[in-house]
Amino acid sequence: MFRKFVMNNMFLRNGGLIFGELNNYSNKPGQFIPYFHYEIGPYKDDYFLYFPKLPNAILYYNSIFLKLWAYNPQDAIKYIQAHYDLYADKQDFLLFLKRQLQHRINSFKNGSKSSKLSIAKISLEWVEEELSELKDRQKIQVYNQFIRQDLVVIVKNELQNTISSTGAPAQLSIDHLADRISVDLQAKLNSILDSTETKIMSLADKYETGNIQLTNLGMKDKLITLFLCLKSLAAKPTKKNKRGDPLFTDIDINDIAQILRLHFAPYKGLKIDSVERRIYDVNSSLKLDDPVYMELSKSLQKFFFQ
Repeated sequence: MFRKFVMNNMFLRNGGLIFGELNNYSNKPGQFIPYFHYEIGPYKDDYFLYFPKLPNAILYYNSIFLKLWAYNPQDAIKYIQAHYDLYADKQDFLLFLKRQLQHRINSFKNGSKSSKLSIAKISLEWVEEELSELKDRQKIQVYNQFIRQDLVVIVKNELQNTISSTGAPAQLSIDHLADRISVDLQAKLNSILDSTETKIMSLADKYETGNIQLTNLGMKDKLITLFLCLKSLAAKPTKKNKRGDPLFTDIDINDIAQILRLHFAPYKGLKIDSVERRIYDVNSSLKLDDPVYMELSKSLQKFFFQ
């Protein structure tokens, strides 16, 4: 209540933000991206995070690193690895951890918290190595998808040029052919990697997409709830033990994520995985017996089917 009062007062809000007494994170529990796996319940001696009740964003993010600082270097990496293996979007996880570690390293004062600083630097080194390996794996994937047919063309052209210049098949220099293939493939591979991300992000611009603005960004989860309600909406059953006809014959979480990402301003520019994760989180915390949700479902059912 106090935070709401302060954040709605321009003078108090700006003063709090300037002097570091406030932040942009809500005190409402669960308003964070769960990069590290957590559970609600008694503490256990494993690599997961445990809370007596659903934490808010600041408590959750700080708990990640408080637990990290308490390990020795070897176990610190095992701790990170355990959560990295569970998180679907590997690059998103690594970038989050890299930026957080860099920020916290820069926040340490010289000569203080030396053990924490050491753990942070070792962890950051591991993250950067993983990012490098991830990029290499992406190069291999791109090669498998786009380069094989070009390899065939290069070899055929090289053989054709050799035969044409001699009038007959001649002994082909393997080293020369390997060098030629290597140069051509590397140039094409680098070109693809440099442009892939830009092409993906700008692909939606080729289509007519919306730019719907929310008056209050705090309504984002309620908007998701509305779509989830529409997703499950169905007419009242006409026979016992038979479900009524649904509003949509086929719609899933990905469809909702695509609608939000293409047409609603708060979601534009986000990765589809990030939007899907937020929808899953809202869906997981959704209480179907909540009177407000039940009233919404009842009203929509009446609107569409009566």
